[in-house]
Amino acid sequence: MCLRPGVSIARAAMDHDVNPNQLRRWITRYQQTQSSLTSGGADPMVIDDVPIEVSAPTSLSPMTSAITPAFVPVVCAPSAVSPVDRPGSSPVSAMALALHVRLPNGVEFDFGDASVDELTTIIQMLGRMPCSGSTKA
Repeated sequence: MCLRPGVSIARAAMDHDVNPNQLRRWITRYQQTQSSLTSGGADPMVIDDVPIEVSAPTSLSPMTSAITPAFVPVVCAPSAVSPVDRPGSSPVSAMALALHVRLPNGVEFDFGDASVDELTTIIQMLGRMPCSGSTKA
């Protein structure tokens, strides 16, 4: 996407919450590896009207010898061991949790021995508060 003519690298970076300088470094590194893979030699590369000499690596390390995809799918499966069933209670509802909250204005709350359902409600309410980072655009 960023290598197409007319695309602003800074705009694309900011649209995806990435530092524009970091995106530029990634693009430069990508172009250098593509250049060394396709040419196999030391061809000068020009970036922003500055020639850069890119030499092919003399030996490939085990990490760079195989081209791996940038993103690897993550598959979640239920565990093979099932929890022990207790009559009248599920493992999630029987769990007691504690929560400590510190708001930006200095107010602190301690919620001890709360159930998952109670903490879920508390967290949702705190997330809707005007001082929460989740409510800011």
